Amino acid sequence: MSLNDYILSLRKQWFVIVVLALLGAAAGYGYAQTQPDVYRAQASVVVLPTRGDSTAELVQGSSYVQSLVSTYALVATSPVVLEPVIDRLGLTITPRALAGQVVVETPLDSAVLNIAVTGGSSAGTAAIANEIAVELADAVEGLSPQTSTSGPAVRIETISPAAESRVPIAPNTRLLIVVGALGGLVIGMVYAWLRRLLATRLQSREDIAAVTEAPVLGEVTSVTHGATLPDAVRRAETGLAAESIRGVAAGLRFANVDGDTSVILVTSATSNEGKSSVALSTALILAEQGQRVLLIDADLRRGSIAKMTGLEGGVGVTTILVGDIGFADAIQHWGTSNLSVLPSGAIPPNPGQLLTSDHLRKLVIDARERFDVVVIDSPPVLAVSDPLWLAPVADGILVVVRYRFTKRHALRRSLDELESTRTRILGVVLNAVKRVDSSPYHDNAHSSAQPWRWR
Repeated sequence: MSLNDYILSLRKQWFVIVVLALLGAAAGYGYAQTQPDVYRAQASVVVLPTRGDSTAELVQGSSYVQSLVSTYALVATSPVVLEPVIDRLGLTITPRALAGQVVVETPLDSAVLNIAVTGGSSAGTAAIANEIAVELADAVEGLSPQTSTSGPAVRIETISPAAESRVPIAPNTRLLIVVGALGGLVIGMVYAWLRRLLATRLQSREDIAAVTEAPVLGEVTSVTHGATLPDAVRRAETGLAAESIRGVAAGLRFANVDGDTSVILVTSATSNEGKSSVALSTALILAEQGQRVLLIDADLRRGSIAKMTGLEGGVGVTTILVGDIGFADAIQHWGTSNLSVLPSGAIPPNPGQLLTSDHLRKLVIDARERFDVVVIDSPPVLAVSDPLWLAPVADGILVVVRYRFTKRHALRRSLDELESTRTRILGVVLNAVKRVDSSPYHDNAHSSAQPWRWR
């Protein structure tokens, strides 16, 4: 995937990404509400020598005190200090458990001890911190060496008693909300990228280009529910549907630079991809451009052209092939005088034999002589083998795939089978593409496409 693909993936899934980010924020807020409030109180004490009559004694005392600070930090969390604290405050906790709530910090190159206590009560934590400071002073007095004149060599004094905290230090609701939102955002982005990477259905020209080197001749716009593509092309000649079919016609023009393609076989990988609608609509646009066009419905199993056009479906290809009617008598006109339609006719019991007969080849030869362009609508490639038998009588093949419907492997298999017939694949048409953009040109302007000839 290119950088542009990643950006497009995020744009397509923006709603999911936003929803997941909001859900993550809500989850962070909800988690914060389930956590108990935690308060922190800190008392600071300083370790001082008891004697310092001279400068030398002060220096020696300072060095001696600093060497004991780390030791007294350990004493502050020992049972010697914490057991009396528990007894005096009436706490229902063990010294070991209380030690887990106490952190003693010693700033570098100082004789200060910062005694920090965390707990669920603001007043309780402050009381415990102050009581530890008092008990530590008593413990140090008992542990300190005794001098001959002034008693203990070291004493501890409180320089900053603990105060009750008004705001809990945890949970940090804002931080949890931000973390939750970022987590949801990341999950949404990963989801968008994975969906793009693991998508099996064709959604863009890039998806088709990843499967085949055959050019994408156009993207046909989807029509409203209940309408058909040919009807949309007829009723709104400057609408999105008609303009998208004109794009396909223009693509065919460039695919036929040598002018040696006059018979086009239209097929698809599976059913319900809109190949018949594209075939009929393309034939209609070519006829509007001044070409004599014949549309042959060669789907002798489930022909749909007669139903879409409202023409008589009992007469057509099958009645010509069995000799019940002549070619000229079976042809009907639809849409414009330049467009002739040959429906499939009655469904025969042996469609495969009819499609491989010499009569069909003669029918196509006769059509070449009478018309500028012959469009043959055939069954899906992966459903039956009929397109493979029809391909040799055509000059080129147009493959129709449906937006978010046709799977990558289905298109790949279809193209592999069609390439085995050695008939040139003109290109691929992406059908039923959803578009919401509009333009005044689609409503008022007339197409400026010029007629062109295949031969």
